[in-house]
Amino acid sequence: MLVPLLLFFVGLFSVDQYRTTLISSEFTALERQGFTLARSLALAEAERDIGAVRRRLSPETMNHLLPLVGYGTELRARVFQPSGRLLADTALRDGRGGVVNMQRDRGEGWRTRAQGRLNALISRAAAMLGDDYDLPRYRERARQHADNYVEVVSALGGDPARQLRRDRRGNMVLSVAVPIQDLRLVRGALLVSVSGGKIEQEIAEVNIAFIQLFGVVLLVTIGLSVYLARSITTPITHLASEAEMLRRSRDLSARIQRLPKRRDEIGRLSESFIDLTDELQQRMAATAGFAADVAHELKNPLSSLRSAAETISHISDPAQQQKLMDVILKDVVRLDRLISDISQASRVDNEIASHSGKLVDLCKLVDSFVQTRQATTDSHILVNHMPHSPIDVLIHGSRIVQVLDNLLANAVSFAPKNSEIKIDLSVDENGDRVILEFQDKGPGIPTGRMESIFDRFYSERPSDEAFGQHSGLGLSIARQIVRGHGGELTASNRDGACFTMLLPLAVRRASE
Repeated sequence: MLVPLLLFFVGLFSVDQYRTTLISSEFTALERQGFTLARSLALAEAERDIGAVRRRLSPETMNHLLPLVGYGTELRARVFQPSGRLLADTALRDGRGGVVNMQRDRGEGWRTRAQGRLNALISRAAAMLGDDYDLPRYRERARQHADNYVEVVSALGGDPARQLRRDRRGNMVLSVAVPIQDLRLVRGALLVSVSGGKIEQEIAEVNIAFIQLFGVVLLVTIGLSVYLARSITTPITHLASEAEMLRRSRDLSARIQRLPKRRDEIGRLSESFIDLTDELQQRMAATAGFAADVAHELKNPLSSLRSAAETISHISDPAQQQKLMDVILKDVVRLDRLISDISQASRVDNEIASHSGKLVDLCKLVDSFVQTRQATTDSHILVNHMPHSPIDVLIHGSRIVQVLDNLLANAVSFAPKNSEIKIDLSVDENGDRVILEFQDKGPGIPTGRMESIFDRFYSERPSDEAFGQHSGLGLSIARQIVRGHGGELTASNRDGACFTMLLPLAVRRASE
């Protein structure tokens, strides 16, 4: 919408420059004619003097003025004596006055009047940008004198001068005064003037063309504005109203309607907005499901505690009381483990998202982990294989160690005693991901449970393991941490259970 306004001001500036150029050209031509006439009058007066130098002009010499100016021209010439008295004026035509043509006024049509008003408006606005906005008024008295015209006074002093005025109708009047002199003797002053009607006509034609161009650009801009309003504002308003309706809705399955046939930025914005709301709804559903699972898992040990607490008060046998106290202690330990694991699971996403990782050599991290855990693991042998060159990854070191601890605890639970637990570290063929494998010699993962083992509170424990020692959140937390780093954790059977962790490399390895 600013384009027509900018075009309007640029057009006004151009009109003003064009107007200035026309006026300057007209002044130059008028001054050239004035000097030619003044020179002819000076020569005629010099021949009449016949050696007698007089500082005045004779009336007889003025007879040459009218033929020099010519009949039927718009140029007006006036001659002033050194005393300032008007000696001759071509507008008087030897005192008989000019010819007046009379005809019936047929009036102007509405189109002509409208064009005239628009032209006057544009001219007035353009003149405000230039120096000719506040021009002096041209007044012609009955008895003209040189003092009435500043340019004539200057010419009588020997210096030519220009003057631009406006008459009572608002039309420009251009006048040039030049001295009539023979050598250095100023015999009088010649004032030539012309109406600026021709200039005004040319400027009027430019103004009409400018108004037409301005109107076309204005219509195009309005059309584009309407189009943009319908193609941009309306879809965004639609998305905002859909989001507001979704916010007020209690139905988590509700979705924002996609914009049809939009392949531009608005379409991409719509798709991103829809994906965002879908992700938020999925997280809300996951949070609700997690809360339900937590309540269910906490309910079992609490029920056991309540039953044992109610029963112990009715039993007097110390042995039975001791057994119930052991049950209560185990349930308390289980509750403590559940609460700790639930707290870790709820903090993982926020911690990874809010804290940037550090560049870590995964080879050193895994080697240090194996050496440290081997010292505290007497029942199994930890064997690691890794390349000699460093493998740099951008990770949260403590969280990756937590994944390794969970995988090691799972392997120790199922692998036979004194068996090997292999930890292999390598880089894939493309050189953009690191592969870490945990493999044990246990019974493996039951068929159809490759994904179920990563569900929250899922527990598939050995038959000889005491109940309640694991919360069922270890593998779920491990996968959550790995995915938070942009990787993936999967399970398979390979002479036992094998867990494969993929992490993106921070920097591609240099060729060895």
